[in-house]
Amino acid sequence: MPHRLPMPPRELRAALLVLRTGALSLVVLAGLWTPAYDGGGGSSAAASELPGKVQRMIDRHECSTTGFAHADPASALVRRPDGRLRLVAYERDLFTLARSGSVVAVCLDDPPR
Repeated sequence: MPHRLPMPPRELRAALLVLRTGALSLVVLAGLWTPAYDGGGGSSAAASELPGKVQRMIDRHECSTTGFAHADPASALVRRPDGRLRLVAYERDLFTLARSGSVVAVCLDDPPR
């Protein structure tokens, strides 16, 4: 004689179906609302997508868009209001130029004299 569990009442089966469907819907909606995964790179992933000229300057002057853990920057790459990039001394010129432009990256390379 096979041992089978008795079928639950029809109302219970309907309630379980509604709960299961609701839970699955919440999982799908949560997946749709979640921002796209950027490969775990965070800000450094955005740096690799910078326009060519900016990326070349960042590479040439040893710059970082996120800062340096164990080194003090000597210069900074600043975008002026007219769109031009300028390498400035970190301690001397950065804060005066940052008011009128935007800081793109901090650099280890010495600024031009």
